[in-house]
Amino acid sequence: MRVTTKTEYAVRAIICLAGTGKGLSVRTREIAEKEGISRFLIDQIFMKLRKSGLIKSIRGRSGGYVLAKDPKKISIGDIIKSIEGPIYILKCCGSGSPCKKTSLCKPHSMWKRINADIEKVLDKAKIGALL
Repeated sequence: MRVTTKTEYAVRAIICLAGTGKGLSVRTREIAEKEGISRFLIDQIFMKLRKSGLIKSIRGRSGGYVLAKDPKKISIGDIIKSIEGPIYILKCCGSGSPCKKTSLCKPHSMWKRINADIEKVLDKAKIGALL
């Protein structure tokens, strides 16, 4: 498994939102400038984060984005799943496995355990702990 640049940027953007204070909105332009990320990319990332319920948009003059949850309840796993989809180290570890040989594959159960352990670690790692 490899964390993509989009996911790395999403984590940084969520930390940026979390660091502004409860209920204070931030515009994508401000995050893009502060983090050195293109605004176009931030907009794409925020669309996915909003869709997954991690952030919400505030309309109007003083609008922008805020966290939809307490940072202590947002995990790195939540962010990865929002941006990349399900977490799996091999395709056969995902749900609806495309591999027809899993019943014959000797290391399959080992890969599944490793995948589950990685997912547990990512789900335990909370944004609130990074502030």
